Amino acid sequence: RKHKTVSGLIRYQPKGEPSDWAAAAKEILATEKPEVIVMMLGLHDRMPIRETAADKKADAKRDGKPESKPADAKPNDADDEDPDLQIAAPEKGARGAHGVHQFRDERWGELYSKKIDETIAVLKSKGVPVLWVGLPSIRGTKSTSDALYLNSLYRDAAGRAGITYVDLWDGFVDESGRYLAQGPDFEGQIR
Repeated sequence: RKHKTVSGLIRYQPKGEPSDWAAAAKEILATEKPEVIVMMLGLHDRMPIRETAADKKADAKRDGKPESKPADAKPNDADDEDPDLQIAAPEKGARGAHGVHQFRDERWGELYSKKIDETIAVLKSKGVPVLWVGLPSIRGTKSTSDALYLNSLYRDAAGRAGITYVDLWDGFVDESGRYLAQGPDFEGQIR
């Protein structure tokens, strides 16, 4: 009942509202007495993430390493690579311009997983069951692949946090695992 269309863990809503779902959930849970909490999101999170200075400092502190050089630092000759290779496949974990990481980059997955963990911690704070519902299959090979990737992050985070992950994938695919626009409902009627 507290949905926000076109929101996600990366971006919640325009100015004047919480910046992310973890902050929004804190506000919502401060006034609600839920018996169960159900979370489902992700389709709108298939976008770049900007790494903040706080993210970098937290990681450096956790790892005991000095902060890495800034994205705009000029590389030396030893860092140069064949530009054709960079176009074909960016190095995993490579920082984008100004700390921006593209969807599915290694660092993007790390930063997004932190957002999932933060949100789950807030949801668990009420001491009621928390269910994280996975994304359904979506039309298109790339979209399907994206949903599978996000679901793997949600499933892993739910397992680490000890909450229930609800996998509804099979309800939206055929026997071969391809997206279905129609299928049987709970009574067996094609819908």
